[in-house]
Amino acid sequence: MTKVDEQMKYFVFMKEVVKRDIKRKYYKSVLGVLWTVLNPLLSMLVMTIVFSTLFKRNIDNYPIYLLCGQLIFNFVSGASRQSLSSILGNAGYIRAIYIPKYIFVLSRVVEALVDLLFSLIALFLVMFFTKAAFTINLLMLPVLLVLVFMFTLGLSFILATYGTFFRDLHHLYGIFTMLWMWTSAIFYPISIIPPSYSFLFDLNPAIHFITIMRAICYEGTVPTEKSLIIATCYSILTLLLGISVFKANENKFFLYV
Repeated sequence: MTKVDEQMKYFVFMKEVVKRDIKRKYYKSVLGVLWTVLNPLLSMLVMTIVFSTLFKRNIDNYPIYLLCGQLIFNFVSGASRQSLSSILGNAGYIRAIYIPKYIFVLSRVVEALVDLLFSLIALFLVMFFTKAAFTINLLMLPVLLVLVFMFTLGLSFILATYGTFFRDLHHLYGIFTMLWMWTSAIFYPISIIPPSYSFLFDLNPAIHFITIMRAICYEGTVPTEKSLIIATCYSILTLLLGISVFKANENKFFLYV
């Protein structure tokens, strides 16, 4: 068996793992996968009621503005949070048979990506009903998805590694993602951030992905070169760092699972 055939075999296994996890998530659910569309819509409705009155003078078509931020951030935080337990949660497979351990992390991120793709249906529905413009710039959406997938996969490799060694990281990361969410300008306009603190927000990678998403879907424009360059750098560097950390430590996982 060639290396290509061997890798294809593992990717077939990953596909089955993703299918299993998606089925498990919606097991005995009446609406099933439709929840991936309804959940962002219902969340958007609640948040719009709460926050739109605060920012109605600053943000036109607040539901689209909000959804663009929520969908991207929920993908990054959800996939990375699930990846924390990707090694421990598959301890039975790891002890029983040889499967490249990165498959378990990759499957969690791919599963979250599938949810994101379904959630985009909710965004397009809201854009249609609020009469937002569907421009040619929507064709840049796959570019954003590739970048945010790379970033999230790199982050997930790091978290999967240290989440295997330090169980308390699961609890700490929940607190971190809550703080991360409130500093990612999801619910409020970036313009309200004082200039003296703006550099801190520039260091937040989520903001740059959200900015690109809003340029494409909310403003109907081409993302700025600055935001694309910064997002690309974050994606590549985080993925390379994540792969490096994971590969340097994966042989130690047997001691902890």
